Amino acid sequence: MNQTWKLRVQEPVLAVVELSETLKIPQFAAQILLQKGIDSRAKAVSFFKPQDQPLHDPFLMCNMSKAVLRLSQAITNQEKVLLFGDYDVDGTTAVALMHEQLALLGLHCAYYIPDRYKEGYGVSEAGIDFTIQEGFQLLITLDCGIKAHTTLERAYAAGIDIIVCDHHQPDTKLPPAIVLNAKQAGCSYPYKELSGCGVAFKLLQGLYIHLERDLSSLFRSLDLVALAIGADIVELLDENRTLCAKGLAQLNAAPRPAFLAILSLAAQSLPLSLRDLVFILAPRINAAGRIASGKRAVDWMLSSNQKEIEELALAINNDNTTRRALDQEITAQALDQIASDPNFSAQLTTIVFDPSWHKGVVGIVASRLIESHYRPTIVLTESNGVLTGSARCMAPLHLYELLESCQAQLLQFGGHQFAAGLTLLPEQLQKFKAAFEQAVSVALLGKQLQRQIDIDTSIHFKELGSNPQVHFPRVLQILAAFEPCGPGNMHPVFFAKNCIVVEHKVLKGSHLKLKLTQPDAHVMIDAIGFKLAAFEKQLAPGVRIDIVFQITPNSYMNRTTLQLQLQDLCLSA
Repeated sequence: MNQTWKLRVQEPVLAVVELSETLKIPQFAAQILLQKGIDSRAKAVSFFKPQDQPLHDPFLMCNMSKAVLRLSQAITNQEKVLLFGDYDVDGTTAVALMHEQLALLGLHCAYYIPDRYKEGYGVSEAGIDFTIQEGFQLLITLDCGIKAHTTLERAYAAGIDIIVCDHHQPDTKLPPAIVLNAKQAGCSYPYKELSGCGVAFKLLQGLYIHLERDLSSLFRSLDLVALAIGADIVELLDENRTLCAKGLAQLNAAPRPAFLAILSLAAQSLPLSLRDLVFILAPRINAAGRIASGKRAVDWMLSSNQKEIEELALAINNDNTTRRALDQEITAQALDQIASDPNFSAQLTTIVFDPSWHKGVVGIVASRLIESHYRPTIVLTESNGVLTGSARCMAPLHLYELLESCQAQLLQFGGHQFAAGLTLLPEQLQKFKAAFEQAVSVALLGKQLQRQIDIDTSIHFKELGSNPQVHFPRVLQILAAFEPCGPGNMHPVFFAKNCIVVEHKVLKGSHLKLKLTQPDAHVMIDAIGFKLAAFEKQLAPGVRIDIVFQITPNSYMNRTTLQLQLQDLCLSA
Protein backbone atom coordinates (compact mmCIF):
# COMPACT_ATOMS: atom_id res chain seq x y z
CA MET A 1 0.00 0.00 0.00
CA ASN A 2 1.07 3.59 -0.66
CA GLN A 3 -1.30 5.09 1.91
CA THR A 4 -3.32 4.40 5.04
CA TRP A 5 -6.83 3.15 4.32
CA LYS A 6 -9.58 4.25 6.68
CA LEU A 7 -13.10 2.87 6.39
CA ARG A 8 -15.77 5.30 7.52
CA VAL A 9 -18.12 4.26 10.32
CA GLN A 10 -20.72 2.04 8.68
CA GLU A 11 -24.43 2.66 9.16
CA PRO A 12 -26.64 -0.09 10.66
CA VAL A 13 -27.55 -2.86 8.22
CA LEU A 14 -31.30 -2.55 8.83
CA ALA A 15 -31.24 1.17 8.04
CA VAL A 16 -29.23 0.49 4.88
CA VAL A 17 -31.63 -2.23 3.70
CA GLU A 18 -34.68 -0.06 4.42
CA LEU A 19 -33.35 2.96 2.49
CA SER A 20 -32.16 0.71 -0.34
CA GLU A 21 -35.63 -0.75 -0.74
CA THR A 22 -37.35 2.63 -0.39
CA LEU A 23 -35.24 4.28 -3.10
CA LYS A 24 -34.74 1.15 -5.24
CA ILE A 25 -30.97 1.60 -5.20
CA PRO A 26 -28.09 -0.78 -4.33
CA GLN A 27 -27.16 -1.08 -0.69
CA PHE A 28 -23.72 0.48 -1.25
CA ALA A 29 -25.44 3.66 -2.50
CA ALA A 30 -27.84 3.64 0.47
CA GLN A 31 -24.88 3.27 2.84
CA ILE A 32 -23.20 6.39 1.40
CA LEU A 33 -26.42 8.41 1.55
CA LEU A 34 -26.95 7.52 5.20
CA GLN A 35 -23.39 8.62 5.97
CA LYS A 36 -24.38 12.02 4.56
CA GLY A 37 -27.43 12.18 6.83
CA ILE A 38 -29.84 11.37 3.99
CA ASP A 39 -32.29 8.92 5.54
CA SER A 40 -35.57 9.52 3.70
CA ARG A 41 -37.00 9.78 0.20
CA ALA A 42 -37.54 13.54 0.61
CA LYS A 43 -33.93 14.16 1.59
CA ALA A 44 -32.70 11.92 -1.23
CA VAL A 45 -34.75 13.82 -3.79
CA SER A 46 -33.23 17.10 -2.57
CA PHE A 47 -29.72 15.65 -2.73
CA PHE A 48 -30.10 14.08 -6.15
CA LYS A 49 -31.65 17.22 -7.65
CA PRO A 50 -29.43 20.05 -6.39
CA GLN A 51 -30.30 22.19 -9.43
CA ASP A 52 -33.89 22.36 -8.19
CA GLN A 53 -33.04 23.65 -4.72
CA PRO A 54 -33.83 27.28 -3.85
CA LEU A 55 -31.03 29.80 -3.46
CA HIS A 56 -30.57 31.80 -0.28
CA ASP A 57 -31.98 35.31 -0.10
CA PRO A 58 -29.04 37.55 -1.13
CA PHE A 59 -30.24 40.30 1.22
CA LEU A 60 -29.31 38.11 4.19
CA MET A 61 -25.69 38.99 3.40
CA CYS A 62 -24.34 41.90 5.40
CA ASN A 63 -24.29 45.16 3.38
CA MET A 64 -26.16 43.66 0.42
CA SER A 65 -28.87 46.34 0.42
CA LYS A 66 -26.21 49.08 0.41
CA ALA A 67 -24.30 47.41 -2.43
CA VAL A 68 -27.40 46.88 -4.53
CA LEU A 69 -28.57 50.48 -4.09
CA ARG A 70 -25.11 51.83 -4.97
CA LEU A 71 -24.86 49.67 -8.09
CA SER A 72 -28.43 50.52 -9.07
CA GLN A 73 -27.50 54.20 -8.78
CA ALA A 74 -24.52 53.63 -11.08
CA ILE A 75 -26.82 52.09 -13.69
CA THR A 76 -29.37 54.92 -13.44
CA ASN A 77 -26.71 57.64 -13.70
CA GLN A 78 -24.56 55.77 -16.24
CA GLU A 79 -21.49 56.18 -14.04
CA LYS A 80 -17.97 55.07 -14.88
CA VAL A 81 -17.52 51.70 -13.16
CA LEU A 82 -14.34 49.61 -12.99
CA LEU A 83 -14.35 45.88 -12.25
CA PHE A 84 -11.08 44.80 -10.62
CA GLY A 85 -10.53 41.04 -10.48
CA ASP A 86 -7.85 38.56 -9.52
CA TYR A 87 -5.97 36.86 -12.35
CA ASP A 88 -6.99 33.28 -11.48
CA VAL A 89 -10.11 31.42 -12.64
CA ASP A 90 -12.27 32.61 -9.75
CA GLY A 91 -11.33 36.24 -10.33
CA THR A 92 -11.54 36.27 -14.12
CA THR A 93 -14.88 34.44 -14.19
CA ALA A 94 -16.22 36.90 -11.60
CA VAL A 95 -15.20 39.82 -13.82
CA ALA A 96 -16.70 38.17 -16.89
CA LEU A 97 -19.93 37.43 -15.00
CA MET A 98 -20.29 40.97 -13.68
CA HIS A 99 -19.40 42.60 -17.01
CA GLU A 100 -21.75 40.35 -18.98
CA GLN A 101 -24.69 40.89 -16.67
CA LEU A 102 -24.29 44.63 -16.11
CA ALA A 103 -24.15 45.09 -19.88
CA LEU A 104 -27.52 43.33 -20.12
CA LEU A 105 -28.83 45.79 -17.50
CA GLY A 106 -27.57 48.74 -19.53
CA LEU A 107 -24.26 49.55 -17.83
CA HIS A 108 -21.04 49.00 -19.80
CA CYS A 109 -18.11 48.69 -17.39
CA ALA A 110 -14.37 48.63 -17.87
CA TYR A 111 -12.34 45.85 -16.26
CA TYR A 112 -8.84 45.56 -14.89
CA ILE A 113 -6.84 42.39 -14.22
CA PRO A 114 -3.47 43.04 -12.54
CA ASP A 115 -0.24 41.85 -14.13
CA ARG A 116 0.91 38.88 -12.07
CA TYR A 117 4.58 39.85 -12.36
CA LYS A 118 4.56 43.63 -12.27
CA GLU A 119 1.73 44.11 -9.74
CA GLY A 120 1.33 40.86 -7.85
CA TYR A 121 -1.79 39.50 -6.18
CA GLY A 122 -4.73 41.66 -5.17
CA VAL A 123 -5.61 45.33 -5.51
CA SER A 124 -2.39 46.89 -6.75
CA GLU A 125 -1.03 50.43 -6.55
CA ALA A 126 -0.95 50.53 -10.36
CA GLY A 127 -4.59 49.48 -10.45
CA ILE A 128 -5.58 52.26 -8.09
CA ASP A 129 -3.52 54.76 -10.12
CA PHE A 130 -5.50 53.71 -13.19
CA THR A 131 -8.79 53.97 -11.32
CA ILE A 132 -8.06 57.52 -10.16
CA GLN A 133 -6.52 58.75 -13.42
CA GLU A 134 -9.42 57.50 -15.54
CA GLY A 135 -12.00 59.12 -13.29
CA PHE A 136 -13.97 56.03 -12.27
CA GLN A 137 -16.76 56.74 -9.82
CA LEU A 138 -17.32 53.19 -8.57
CA LEU A 139 -14.76 50.42 -8.09
CA ILE A 140 -15.95 46.82 -7.63
CA THR A 141 -13.29 44.35 -6.51
CA LEU A 142 -13.96 40.71 -7.31
CA ASP A 143 -12.27 37.76 -5.55
CA CYS A 144 -9.91 40.24 -3.89
CA GLY A 145 -9.88 43.42 -1.82
CA ILE A 146 -10.78 42.19 1.67
CA LYS A 147 -7.22 42.82 2.92
CA ALA A 148 -6.32 45.72 0.60
CA HIS A 149 -6.67 48.37 3.29
CA THR A 150 -3.88 50.69 2.18
CA THR A 151 -4.54 50.67 -1.55
CA LEU A 152 -8.30 51.03 -1.19
CA GLU A 153 -7.80 53.90 1.27
CA ARG A 154 -6.19 55.81 -1.61
CA ALA A 155 -9.18 55.20 -3.88
CA TYR A 156 -11.60 56.16 -1.10
CA ALA A 157 -9.65 59.37 -0.37
CA ALA A 158 -9.90 60.23 -4.07
CA GLY A 159 -13.70 60.15 -3.82
CA ILE A 160 -14.24 56.75 -5.41
CA ASP A 161 -16.97 54.53 -3.97
CA ILE A 162 -15.96 50.90 -3.49
CA ILE A 163 -17.79 47.58 -3.32
CA VAL A 164 -15.65 44.63 -2.22
CA CYS A 165 -16.89 41.18 -3.33
CA ASP A 166 -14.57 38.67 -1.72
CA HIS A 167 -14.63 35.30 0.02
CA HIS A 168 -11.19 35.22 1.63
CA GLN A 169 -10.82 35.42 5.39
CA PRO A 170 -11.15 39.05 6.53
CA ASP A 171 -8.97 40.81 9.08
CA THR A 172 -10.60 42.43 12.10
CA LYS A 173 -10.14 45.70 10.20
CA LEU A 174 -12.12 46.03 6.96
CA PRO A 175 -11.29 48.23 3.97
CA PRO A 176 -13.20 51.51 3.43
CA ALA A 177 -15.86 49.97 1.25
CA ILE A 178 -19.25 48.31 1.10
CA VAL A 179 -17.98 44.84 1.95
CA LEU A 180 -19.76 41.71 0.72
CA ASN A 181 -18.13 38.72 2.40
CA ALA A 182 -20.13 36.12 4.30
CA LYS A 183 -17.13 35.48 6.56
CA GLN A 184 -17.03 39.01 8.00
CA ALA A 185 -18.00 39.38 11.65
CA GLY A 186 -21.70 39.90 12.19
CA CYS A 187 -22.80 38.60 8.79
CA SER A 188 -25.90 36.41 9.12
CA TYR A 189 -25.73 34.91 5.63
CA PRO A 190 -26.47 31.19 6.15
CA TYR A 191 -23.67 29.89 3.91
CA LYS A 192 -20.07 30.99 4.34
CA GLU A 193 -18.16 29.09 1.65
CA LEU A 194 -19.11 30.82 -1.61
CA SER A 195 -16.43 31.32 -4.24
CA GLY A 196 -15.40 34.86 -5.19
CA CYS A 197 -17.48 34.50 -8.35
CA GLY A 198 -20.32 33.22 -6.16
CA VAL A 199 -20.27 36.42 -4.11
CA ALA A 200 -20.43 38.42 -7.36
CA PHE A 201 -23.42 36.32 -8.38
CA LYS A 202 -25.21 37.09 -5.11
CA LEU A 203 -24.73 40.82 -5.72
CA LEU A 204 -26.24 40.43 -9.18
CA GLN A 205 -29.07 38.31 -7.80
CA GLY A 206 -29.86 41.06 -5.31
CA LEU A 207 -29.68 43.67 -8.08
CA TYR A 208 -32.06 41.67 -10.30
CA ILE A 209 -34.55 41.35 -7.45
CA HIS A 210 -34.29 45.07 -6.67
CA LEU A 211 -34.84 45.99 -10.33
CA GLU A 212 -37.65 43.42 -10.63
CA ARG A 213 -35.96 41.75 -13.58
CA ASP A 214 -36.40 38.14 -14.71
CA LEU A 215 -33.68 36.02 -13.08
CA SER A 216 -33.53 33.67 -16.07
CA SER A 217 -31.16 36.11 -17.79
CA LEU A 218 -28.82 35.97 -14.81
CA PHE A 219 -28.96 32.18 -14.65
CA ARG A 220 -27.63 31.98 -18.23
CA SER A 221 -24.26 33.11 -16.87
CA LEU A 222 -24.10 30.40 -14.20
CA ASP A 223 -21.65 28.42 -16.34
CA LEU A 224 -19.03 30.91 -15.14
CA VAL A 225 -19.96 30.31 -11.50
CA ALA A 226 -19.71 26.53 -11.91
CA LEU A 227 -16.27 26.90 -13.45
CA ALA A 228 -15.12 29.10 -10.56
CA ILE A 229 -16.47 26.68 -7.94
CA GLY A 230 -14.58 23.76 -9.47
CA ALA A 231 -11.34 25.65 -10.09
CA ASP A 232 -11.15 27.30 -6.66
CA ILE A 233 -11.75 23.98 -4.85
CA VAL A 234 -14.47 25.37 -2.60
CA GLU A 235 -16.74 22.85 -0.96
CA LEU A 236 -19.59 21.24 -2.92
CA LEU A 237 -22.29 21.62 -0.29
CA ASP A 238 -25.36 23.78 0.22
CA GLU A 239 -25.59 26.74 -2.17
CA ASN A 240 -22.31 25.96 -3.91
CA ARG A 241 -23.65 22.59 -5.00
CA THR A 242 -26.89 24.15 -6.26
CA LEU A 243 -25.08 26.90 -8.18
CA CYS A 244 -22.64 24.37 -9.61
CA ALA A 245 -25.39 21.99 -10.73
CA LYS A 246 -27.36 24.81 -12.36
CA GLY A 247 -24.18 26.09 -14.01
CA LEU A 248 -23.20 22.70 -15.39
CA ALA A 249 -26.69 22.24 -16.83
CA GLN A 250 -26.46 25.67 -18.47
CA LEU A 251 -23.00 25.02 -19.87
CA ASN A 252 -23.99 21.70 -21.43
CA ALA A 253 -27.31 22.97 -22.78
CA ALA A 254 -25.98 26.22 -24.29
CA PRO A 255 -22.17 26.31 -24.17
CA ARG A 256 -20.60 29.69 -24.81
CA PRO A 257 -18.55 29.87 -28.01
CA ALA A 258 -15.34 30.50 -26.05
CA PHE A 259 -15.62 27.16 -24.25
CA LEU A 260 -16.44 25.30 -27.46
CA ALA A 261 -13.29 26.70 -29.08
CA ILE A 262 -11.09 25.42 -26.24
CA LEU A 263 -12.82 22.05 -26.20
CA SER A 264 -12.10 21.69 -29.90
CA LEU A 265 -8.39 22.39 -29.36
CA ALA A 266 -8.35 19.93 -26.44
CA ALA A 267 -10.14 17.26 -28.53
CA GLN A 268 -12.96 17.12 -25.96
CA SER A 269 -16.71 17.15 -26.47
CA LEU A 270 -19.90 17.77 -24.53
CA PRO A 271 -21.34 16.94 -22.08
CA LEU A 272 -18.82 18.10 -19.49
CA SER A 273 -18.69 17.08 -15.84
CA LEU A 274 -17.28 19.25 -13.08
CA ARG A 275 -14.12 17.16 -13.28
CA ASP A 276 -13.83 18.15 -16.95
CA LEU A 277 -14.10 21.82 -16.00
CA VAL A 278 -11.36 21.36 -13.42
CA PHE A 279 -8.95 19.48 -15.68
CA ILE A 280 -9.71 20.93 -19.13
CA LEU A 281 -11.05 24.48 -18.92
CA ALA A 282 -9.64 25.70 -15.60
CA PRO A 283 -5.93 24.99 -16.28
CA ARG A 284 -6.10 26.85 -19.58
CA ILE A 285 -7.75 29.91 -18.06
CA ASN A 286 -5.24 29.88 -15.21
CA ALA A 287 -2.41 29.52 -17.75
CA ALA A 288 -3.39 32.83 -19.34
CA GLY A 289 -2.82 34.60 -16.02
CA ARG A 290 0.33 32.60 -15.28
CA ILE A 291 2.08 33.03 -18.64
CA ALA A 292 0.56 36.09 -20.34
CA SER A 293 -2.35 38.06 -18.88
CA GLY A 294 -5.55 37.20 -17.06
CA LYS A 295 -7.23 39.90 -19.14
CA ARG A 296 -6.80 37.64 -22.16
CA ALA A 297 -9.03 35.05 -20.47
CA VAL A 298 -11.74 37.63 -19.72
CA ASP A 299 -11.62 38.96 -23.30
CA TRP A 300 -12.00 35.39 -24.55
CA MET A 301 -14.92 34.47 -22.28
CA LEU A 302 -16.84 37.64 -23.16
CA SER A 303 -16.18 37.78 -26.90
CA SER A 304 -18.97 37.20 -29.42
CA ASN A 305 -16.65 37.47 -32.44
CA GLN A 306 -15.87 33.94 -33.64
CA LYS A 307 -12.57 34.89 -35.25
CA GLU A 308 -11.40 36.65 -32.10
CA ILE A 309 -12.59 33.74 -29.95
CA GLU A 310 -10.60 31.23 -31.98
CA GLU A 311 -7.47 33.41 -31.92
CA LEU A 312 -7.69 33.92 -28.16
CA ALA A 313 -8.47 30.23 -27.57
CA LEU A 314 -5.35 29.26 -29.53
CA ALA A 315 -3.23 31.74 -27.57
CA ILE A 316 -4.62 30.47 -24.25
CA ASN A 317 -4.03 26.86 -25.29
CA ASN A 318 -0.44 27.75 -26.18
CA ASP A 319 -0.06 29.43 -22.79
CA ASN A 320 -1.10 26.12 -21.23
CA THR A 321 1.49 24.21 -23.25
CA THR A 322 4.18 26.64 -22.04
CA ARG A 323 2.93 26.30 -18.49
CA ARG A 324 3.24 22.51 -18.64
CA ALA A 325 6.84 22.70 -19.81
CA LEU A 326 7.77 25.17 -17.07
CA ASP A 327 5.96 23.06 -14.49
CA GLN A 328 7.97 19.95 -15.40
CA GLU A 329 11.30 21.80 -15.52
CA ILE A 330 10.90 23.65 -12.21
CA THR A 331 9.50 20.58 -10.41
CA ALA A 332 12.62 18.63 -11.42
CA GLN A 333 14.87 21.43 -10.16
CA ALA A 334 12.96 21.65 -6.87
CA LEU A 335 13.22 17.90 -6.33
CA ASP A 336 16.98 18.11 -6.94
CA GLN A 337 17.19 20.92 -4.38
CA ILE A 338 15.34 18.78 -1.83
CA ALA A 339 17.56 15.75 -2.53
CA SER A 340 20.70 17.80 -1.89
CA ASP A 341 19.47 19.17 1.46
CA PRO A 342 21.07 17.08 4.25
CA ASN A 343 18.59 18.41 6.82
CA PHE A 344 15.44 17.72 4.83
CA SER A 345 14.54 14.35 6.39
CA ALA A 346 14.44 15.91 9.87
CA GLN A 347 12.02 18.67 8.85
CA LEU A 348 8.22 18.80 8.92
CA THR A 349 8.00 21.30 6.05
CA THR A 350 9.30 21.85 2.54
CA ILE A 351 10.46 25.34 1.55
CA VAL A 352 12.41 25.71 -1.69
CA PHE A 353 13.61 28.86 -3.43
CA ASP A 354 15.25 29.85 -6.69
CA PRO A 355 15.27 33.43 -8.00
CA SER A 356 14.98 32.23 -11.61
CA TRP A 357 11.79 30.20 -11.21
CA HIS A 358 8.72 31.38 -13.11
CA LYS A 359 6.31 33.02 -10.71
CA GLY A 360 3.29 31.75 -12.63
CA VAL A 361 3.83 28.07 -11.88
CA VAL A 362 5.17 27.95 -8.32
CA GLY A 363 1.74 27.01 -6.97
CA ILE A 364 1.51 24.04 -9.32
CA VAL A 365 5.05 23.00 -8.39
CA ALA A 366 4.13 23.13 -4.69
CA SER A 367 1.29 20.69 -5.35
CA ARG A 368 3.65 18.41 -7.29
CA LEU A 369 6.14 18.35 -4.40
CA ILE A 370 3.42 17.27 -1.99
CA GLU A 371 2.81 14.25 -4.21
CA SER A 372 6.38 13.07 -3.56
CA HIS A 373 7.03 14.62 -0.12
CA TYR A 374 3.84 14.74 1.91
CA ARG A 375 4.27 17.85 4.05
CA PRO A 376 3.31 21.55 4.01
CA THR A 377 5.14 23.04 1.05
CA ILE A 378 6.16 26.53 -0.05
CA VAL A 379 7.83 27.32 -3.37
CA LEU A 380 9.41 30.76 -3.63
CA THR A 381 10.93 32.84 -6.40
CA GLU A 382 12.11 36.44 -6.64
CA SER A 383 10.13 39.30 -8.17
CA ASN A 384 10.73 43.04 -7.93
CA GLY A 385 13.23 42.65 -5.13
CA VAL A 386 11.06 40.51 -2.84
CA LEU A 387 10.50 36.80 -2.44
CA THR A 388 7.08 35.69 -3.58
CA GLY A 389 5.49 32.30 -3.83
CA SER A 390 2.74 29.84 -3.19
CA ALA A 391 2.02 27.47 -0.33
CA ARG A 392 0.07 24.23 -0.20
CA CYS A 393 -0.81 21.89 2.66
CA MET A 394 -3.19 19.17 3.74
CA ALA A 395 -5.66 18.31 6.51
CA PRO A 396 -5.72 18.60 9.45
CA LEU A 397 -3.51 21.69 9.05
CA HIS A 398 -4.92 25.11 8.18
CA LEU A 399 -2.48 26.99 5.97
CA TYR A 400 -3.90 30.47 6.51
CA GLU A 401 -3.60 30.05 10.28
CA LEU A 402 -0.03 28.75 9.94
CA LEU A 403 1.00 31.81 7.91
CA GLU A 404 -0.86 34.10 10.28
CA SER A 405 1.40 32.89 13.10
CA CYS A 406 4.42 33.81 10.91
CA GLN A 407 3.19 37.24 9.85
CA ALA A 408 6.08 39.04 11.60
CA GLN A 409 8.35 37.69 8.84
CA LEU A 410 5.92 38.36 5.97
CA LEU A 411 5.06 41.43 3.93
CA GLN A 412 1.78 40.00 2.73
CA PHE A 413 -0.15 36.73 2.68
CA GLY A 414 -3.63 35.46 1.93
CA GLY A 415 -5.51 32.35 0.98
CA HIS A 416 -7.48 29.38 2.27
CA GLN A 417 -7.00 26.27 4.38
CA PHE A 418 -5.04 24.36 1.75
CA ALA A 419 -3.63 27.04 -0.59
CA ALA A 420 -2.12 30.48 -0.06
CA GLY A 421 0.19 33.09 -1.50
CA LEU A 422 2.86 35.09 0.33
CA THR A 423 5.62 37.68 -0.06
CA LEU A 424 8.59 38.45 2.19
CA LEU A 425 11.90 40.28 2.13
CA PRO A 426 14.95 38.17 1.15
CA GLU A 427 16.63 38.84 4.50
CA GLN A 428 13.62 37.30 6.30
CA LEU A 429 13.81 33.92 4.53
CA GLN A 430 15.75 31.99 7.19
CA LYS A 431 13.66 33.44 10.03
CA PHE A 432 10.49 32.60 8.13
CA LYS A 433 11.62 29.01 7.50
CA ALA A 434 12.18 28.55 11.23
CA ALA A 435 8.88 30.19 12.14
CA PHE A 436 6.90 28.13 9.65
CA GLU A 437 8.55 24.90 10.79
CA GLN A 438 7.72 25.80 14.40
CA ALA A 439 4.09 26.67 13.51
CA VAL A 440 3.60 23.29 11.85
CA SER A 441 5.23 21.48 14.77
CA VAL A 442 2.89 23.17 17.24
CA ALA A 443 -0.16 22.46 15.06
CA LEU A 444 0.66 18.75 14.70
CA LEU A 445 1.25 18.22 18.44
CA GLY A 446 3.69 15.44 17.76
CA LYS A 447 1.48 13.60 15.29
CA GLN A 448 2.85 12.42 11.97
CA LEU A 449 1.32 13.52 8.68
CA GLN A 450 0.15 10.43 6.84
CA ARG A 451 -1.53 10.10 3.46
CA GLN A 452 -4.94 8.63 4.10
CA ILE A 453 -7.68 7.40 1.81
CA ASP A 454 -11.12 7.67 3.35
CA ILE A 455 -13.26 4.75 2.17
CA ASP A 456 -17.03 5.12 2.13
CA THR A 457 -17.91 1.44 2.09
CA SER A 458 -16.79 -2.02 1.01
CA ILE A 459 -18.33 -3.66 -2.02
CA HIS A 460 -18.40 -7.05 -3.74
CA PHE A 461 -18.41 -7.18 -7.54
CA LYS A 462 -21.64 -9.14 -7.53
CA GLU A 463 -23.35 -6.01 -6.12
CA LEU A 464 -22.61 -4.34 -9.46
CA GLY A 465 -24.58 -7.02 -11.31
CA SER A 466 -23.74 -10.04 -13.40
CA ASN A 467 -24.72 -8.61 -16.81
CA PRO A 468 -22.42 -5.69 -17.81
CA GLN A 469 -24.69 -4.57 -20.64
CA VAL A 470 -27.75 -4.38 -18.38
CA HIS A 471 -26.50 -3.68 -14.86
CA PHE A 472 -23.39 -1.50 -15.31
CA PRO A 473 -25.22 1.45 -16.96
CA ARG A 474 -27.62 1.53 -14.00
CA VAL A 475 -24.71 1.65 -11.52
CA LEU A 476 -23.10 4.51 -13.46
CA GLN A 477 -26.43 6.34 -13.57
CA ILE A 478 -26.85 6.08 -9.79
CA LEU A 479 -23.31 7.28 -9.08
CA ALA A 480 -23.69 10.13 -11.57
CA ALA A 481 -26.59 11.36 -9.43
CA PHE A 482 -24.06 12.09 -6.63
CA GLU A 483 -22.57 14.83 -8.82
CA PRO A 484 -21.38 17.50 -8.68
CA CYS A 485 -18.67 16.12 -6.41
CA GLY A 486 -15.87 17.95 -4.65
CA PRO A 487 -14.79 18.91 -1.13
CA GLY A 488 -17.57 18.03 1.30
CA ASN A 489 -19.21 15.73 -1.25
CA MET A 490 -16.37 13.70 -2.66
CA HIS A 491 -16.73 10.99 -5.28
CA PRO A 492 -17.65 7.74 -3.50
CA VAL A 493 -14.62 5.60 -2.66
CA PHE A 494 -14.93 1.82 -2.36
CA PHE A 495 -12.93 -1.09 -1.00
CA ALA A 496 -12.94 -4.62 -2.37
CA LYS A 497 -10.88 -7.56 -1.11
CA ASN A 498 -9.73 -10.82 -2.66
CA CYS A 499 -9.92 -9.51 -6.22
CA ILE A 500 -8.44 -12.02 -8.63
CA VAL A 501 -6.09 -10.73 -11.32
CA VAL A 502 -7.17 -12.10 -14.71
CA GLU A 503 -4.99 -9.86 -16.90
CA HIS A 504 -2.48 -7.10 -16.23
CA LYS A 505 -0.26 -4.78 -18.26
CA VAL A 506 1.44 -1.40 -18.11
CA LEU A 507 0.26 1.49 -20.26
CA LYS A 508 2.54 4.37 -21.30
CA GLY A 509 5.19 3.26 -18.83
CA SER A 510 3.38 4.41 -15.69
CA HIS A 511 -0.26 3.29 -15.64
CA LEU A 512 -1.52 -0.12 -14.55
CA LYS A 513 -4.30 -1.78 -16.55
CA LEU A 514 -6.07 -4.77 -15.00
CA LYS A 515 -8.96 -7.10 -15.57
CA LEU A 516 -10.33 -8.37 -12.26
CA THR A 517 -12.93 -10.72 -10.85
CA GLN A 518 -13.95 -11.97 -7.41
CA PRO A 519 -15.09 -15.33 -6.08
CA ASP A 520 -18.81 -15.80 -6.82
CA ALA A 521 -18.93 -12.57 -8.87
CA HIS A 522 -19.49 -14.21 -12.30
CA VAL A 523 -18.25 -11.02 -13.96
CA MET A 524 -14.89 -9.50 -14.97
CA ILE A 525 -14.31 -5.76 -14.57
CA ASP A 526 -11.68 -3.50 -16.10
CA ALA A 527 -9.55 -1.42 -13.74
CA ILE A 528 -7.04 1.37 -14.34
CA GLY A 529 -4.46 2.60 -11.86
CA PHE A 530 -2.88 5.86 -12.95
CA LYS A 531 0.79 6.06 -11.91
CA LEU A 532 0.54 2.66 -10.21
CA ALA A 533 2.74 0.75 -12.65
CA ALA A 534 5.25 -0.02 -9.85
CA PHE A 535 2.80 -2.65 -8.55
CA GLU A 536 2.91 -4.61 -11.82
CA LYS A 537 5.93 -6.70 -10.80
CA GLN A 538 3.92 -8.14 -7.87
CA LEU A 539 1.08 -9.31 -10.12
CA ALA A 540 0.36 -12.42 -12.12
CA PRO A 541 -2.81 -14.18 -13.26
CA GLY A 542 -4.53 -15.66 -10.22
CA VAL A 543 -2.89 -13.34 -7.69
CA ARG A 544 -5.38 -11.87 -5.22
CA ILE A 545 -5.31 -8.21 -4.29
CA ASP A 546 -7.27 -5.77 -2.13
CA ILE A 547 -8.12 -2.51 -3.87
CA VAL A 548 -9.39 0.99 -3.10
CA PHE A 549 -11.14 2.60 -6.05
CA GLN A 550 -13.78 4.83 -7.54
CA ILE A 551 -16.28 3.59 -10.10
CA THR A 552 -16.09 5.70 -13.27
CA PRO A 553 -17.35 5.55 -16.84
CA ASN A 554 -14.83 4.82 -19.56
CA SER A 555 -15.82 6.07 -23.00
CA TYR A 556 -14.03 4.80 -26.09
CA MET A 557 -15.16 4.59 -29.73
CA ASN A 558 -18.68 5.81 -28.85
CA ARG A 559 -19.04 3.07 -26.24
CA THR A 560 -19.20 3.69 -22.50
CA THR A 561 -18.32 0.98 -20.01
CA LEU A 562 -17.81 0.79 -16.26
CA GLN A 563 -14.27 0.73 -14.93
CA LEU A 564 -12.63 0.81 -11.52
CA GLN A 565 -10.23 3.71 -11.10
CA LEU A 566 -7.71 2.42 -8.57
CA GLN A 567 -6.33 4.69 -5.88
CA ASP A 568 -4.23 2.06 -4.15
CA LEU A 569 -3.82 -1.69 -3.87
CA CYS A 570 -2.03 -4.40 -1.89
CA LEU A 571 -1.68 -8.15 -1.96
CA SER A 572 -4.51 -9.88 -0.09
CA ALA A 573 -3.63 -11.30 3.29
